[in-house]
Amino acid sequence: MIKIENVHKSFDENHVLRGVNLDIKKGEVMVIVGVSGCGKSVLLKHIIGLMTPDEGRVIVNGTEISSLPRKALYKARQNFGMLFQSAALFDSMTVYENVSLSLTEHTNLSEAEKVEIVKDKLELVGLSGTEEIYPAALSGGMRKRVGLARAICMEPAVVLYDEPTTGLDPIIADTINDLMVRLQKRLSITSVVVTHDMRSAFFVADRIAMLSEGSIRFVGTSEEMEAEDDPIVREFLSHR
Repeated sequence: MIKIENVHKSFDENHVLRGVNLDIKKGEVMVIVGVSGCGKSVLLKHIIGLMTPDEGRVIVNGTEISSLPRKALYKARQNFGMLFQSAALFDSMTVYENVSLSLTEHTNLSEAEKVEIVKDKLELVGLSGTEEIYPAALSGGMRKRVGLARAICMEPAVVLYDEPTTGLDPIIADTINDLMVRLQKRLSITSVVVTHDMRSAFFVADRIAMLSEGSIRFVGTSEEMEAEDDPIVREFLSHR
């Protein structure tokens, strides 16, 4: 589904990505972990085309995202949903307006059709009846769930999660983790999750990729990671 080939990215003298190679299978949850500042979010931005590599390619479902002209890139992005670390809701808009934003921008659906879609997606994330509420009245966990409803509103093939449990207490974080797994099974989407929360990573992942010193150090299941004898991986896991 997603093929990352020899991707390099530098910011001035800071060589963040140093030849990243990673294959993400259709329908799996791939979790990308690593220490803070190792380039996890930079890699995520390459997958959705918010950044272009200095070298290498990013291919999504057969299309090389990294070389698309702007108009084609905007079209390709409609196959993605993204849950941002802060949920990134518009405070001046209701929950309904936030969730339906992509439908308003990219489709010719009637208002009645949009209402039904938003209602369905809010039900999926456990927020039925919140359409007229403004984000300021929502808890952190509820804001994340609204962000997730917006991310899946266009029924994307790929959903990207940037630190989905950051800033949440353990109980609410578990709710988000459980929701990610249920949506994965219900919608058969491909998910890429960037996190430093190893409890979350082990809960949701089909496979885990560890980014270290600009490249992928390890790829495998949570069980394989626990059994890995690479000293860098062991050191990372010891700080959970």
